[in-house]
Amino acid sequence: MPELLEELEARYEKRKREMELHRMLRDKHNKEAREWADKRDELNKQVKEMVAEAKEHKKKRDELNEKVKELKEKRREWNEKAKELSIKLREARSKFMPRKDLPNVGKLKKKLRELEFKQQTMVLTPEKERELVELIDSLYKKIIEYEKIIEEETKKNKELNELQKQLKEARENAEKYHQEIEKLVAEAQEHHNKMVELFEKVDEIRKEADEAHRLYLENKKIADEEHEQFIAAARDVRDFEKIIAGLRQKRMASKKKQEKSEIKKKAEEIYERFKRGEPLTTEDILILQKAGLL
Repeated sequence: MPELLEELEARYEKRKREMELHRMLRDKHNKEAREWADKRDELNKQVKEMVAEAKEHKKKRDELNEKVKELKEKRREWNEKAKELSIKLREARSKFMPRKDLPNVGKLKKKLRELEFKQQTMVLTPEKERELVELIDSLYKKIIEYEKIIEEETKKNKELNELQKQLKEARENAEKYHQEIEKLVAEAQEHHNKMVELFEKVDEIRKEADEAHRLYLENKKIADEEHEQFIAAARDVRDFEKIIAGLRQKRMASKKKQEKSEIKKKAEEIYERFKRGEPLTTEDILILQKAGLL
């Protein structure tokens, strides 16, 4: 029995160490799992906030784009009106030529463009280039002069003057809406860029959150496995404790029984000596008392 008890005690200590190891590993991985879960939750919170912000930029972008559509329609209407007025003005001018002796300014402008193109593209002698420059300068001055005459004569005509005013107003309104459109388009693009930037960041953070979740699951799985092994080891430890306690109790009872038997045997020997009249020591008397013979 002593050998069995020693073996059981050794196995008990070994299993107890294993139990503590599983407890330590379980607690370690549970702690890491909680940390990864906290990080995942924080990252998901950031994602939620950034998605909300990105959606707000998208909403503003779409609102601005809708406004741009409305303004484009108004600009188109004014451009269309300007086009119609321009046609009417040309027709009115063709009916009313202020000076019949004036050359066609449109043809003069075309001629001027041709001469300027020739100057820029052709290789000329210094003399030829000087003549060409003088011709261009002369033609330019004539155009300015003729346009001024036409403008002054046109002002005298009410119909032409009114058409010019209306055309100017139409072009100014078209330009006004064009400027507003460019401004809103720039704002819409800014919101679009911020939205795209936020969604790109969201993709990156989501990857981090997914990795944190993977590590959370990995540590949680290990912690659960270690907990199961801890429970099994704790159960074995309790079983060992019960068995060892029982064996120790039996050994103690056996030892007491053996001691009692030895005391009884020794007391009987002392009692026989007492009956023979031999003197007894104090120790002998105590043994007789323990054995219940006194």
